[in-house]
Amino acid sequence: MEFEHRSVLLEETVNGLNVRPDGIYVDGTLGGGGHAYEICRRLGPKGSIVGIDQDAAAIEAAGVRLKDFGEKVTIVRSNYRDMKSQLQKLGIDKVDGIVLDLGVSSYQLD
Repeated sequence: MEFEHRSVLLEETVNGLNVRPDGIYVDGTLGGGGHAYEICRRLGPKGSIVGIDQDAAAIEAAGVRLKDFGEKVTIVRSNYRDMKSQLQKLGIDKVDGIVLDLGVSSYQLD
């Protein structure tokens, strides 16, 4: 089955982050990368995002979707509850914004 996901409240969520071009952001529930993609579009050359998800299919789909953003994107296979330790492993001690889409994943239910 192909991974497909439509981000809910995408514009409202990303607009609420007030993305700074040089900021560091975390999408703690990366999924298919919809929120992360919109954040990346607003980042400048020094900005970055860390995407965290524990679902291998979601990580694969997000990796494809976000590949054009290159080194701005770091994808970590983990659970958002381990965000702090995962960020520490990457040498990140503070971020400018965090997204957590805590809704139900229809792909996972299917």
